[in-house]
Amino acid sequence: MITRRITFFVDEEGLAAWRLNRLKTMAGYFRSVTMLCNISQRKQASVEHPIRMMSLSIKPGDLCQLLIEGSDAELASMVLTDFLDEHAHVLSGGKNSAPFEPSNHVTLPFTGCIHRIDNSPLDKHTLLAEFALRVSMNESTSQEDLFNALCKRESVSATCMGNGIALPHIISPNVSKAHLMIATTALPLDWGSKRGEVTRVVGMMLPAPPVREHVLAFSGFSQLLLEKHFCRYLTDNQDTDILETIIVHSLSNASV
Repeated sequence: MITRRITFFVDEEGLAAWRLNRLKTMAGYFRSVTMLCNISQRKQASVEHPIRMMSLSIKPGDLCQLLIEGSDAELASMVLTDFLDEHAHVLSGGKNSAPFEPSNHVTLPFTGCIHRIDNSPLDKHTLLAEFALRVSMNESTSQEDLFNALCKRESVSATCMGNGIALPHIISPNVSKAHLMIATTALPLDWGSKRGEVTRVVGMMLPAPPVREHVLAFSGFSQLLLEKHFCRYLTDNQDTDILETIIVHSLSNASV
């Protein structure tokens, strides 16, 4: 089964009924199943049902994806990408999508640094040590202090959220700004939790005392990780640029 994804932001005109009907017609030309996913609202529907698509509450600025599965998904993706490019702001679509810079499209709702680790072969503690190292290189503190703080938090209870996601986090007076780590793993990673292994690790270090914007974004995002559909958006997307876009966009929405 071939799977392709088209990721886009809805433009200021939104997705009017005639656009949804046109999308249904074009998708019907192919031997593939196409789903419209509103990532911002955590809702999805088959493009075969325009009324259901209208129930997704799609608004200008929403982050969405077309998920296409079938024997001719690659061709369908090329055609539907061209269609969406006329009516939305397409970030990525088709097999050979050009790389893009997430920061050109989404920004954190607070001052902070993003650290990415792609396809990590590291175990849990080595990955936490790498996070601590990267943060220490941007702060006046040691890797050891930050690593010990992360391990102390994990000793209280493992930060596996279930559904393949871990959320290691600390609030520390040793950092001056927020730090976000986005890591994908080469293989499912044992996080020392009965909730199962993880393939996505979203780490956060926030300065102490915590500020309102940090608390709102972090608490809102952690609530999203309790939703199975949202977690699947993170685990099913292999492209780290798309993954970062989803996470940062979600943090921004959660802080509102």
